Amino acid sequence: MIRKELRLPILAIFLLSLGGWLLHVRTHPVSFDPANPSNPAFLLPYVAGLLGIVAAPLLLNYRRTFVVGYLLNGMSVVIGAITMASLSLVHPPSPVTPQGILFGTMLSSILLLLPKLPLGQIILYHYHPNGMGRLFTPFWWTKHFIYLSVIFTLGHFLWR
Repeated sequence: MIRKELRLPILAIFLLSLGGWLLHVRTHPVSFDPANPSNPAFLLPYVAGLLGIVAAPLLLNYRRTFVVGYLLNGMSVVIGAITMASLSLVHPPSPVTPQGILFGTMLSSILLLLPKLPLGQIILYHYHPNGMGRLFTPFWWTKHFIYLSVIFTLGHFLWR
């Protein structure tokens, strides 16, 4: 049973995760048919999306497990935004125009993903009304976004 005061934020995280996952599966279908295998790289976002749809909302509902759900929710946002932004930078629209940036990049998918962070923050403040000190603040998420972006960029340039 989902706690009454957490129903809407958890429902919103569930619906955003489901919508993003369906959009991803429509764009990059995963085939489990041995005769017609798909790119194995499509399997990781497929599984991560399922975890975001099923595991994160369940974990966020309980005080003992909400930190795991919160991190799963937040890190999926950070890693998803970084990978989608890198794909957009590697394959920019031609020509680069405002319309091309809006509709020819992954910007719309990133914007669909980002609201999961403040929703997770609402759930965090439900369990810890004064926050958790320096952990899990917007600054904390910004630092980790920057750290992972640098690591991803270095990996991209060093291991081509």
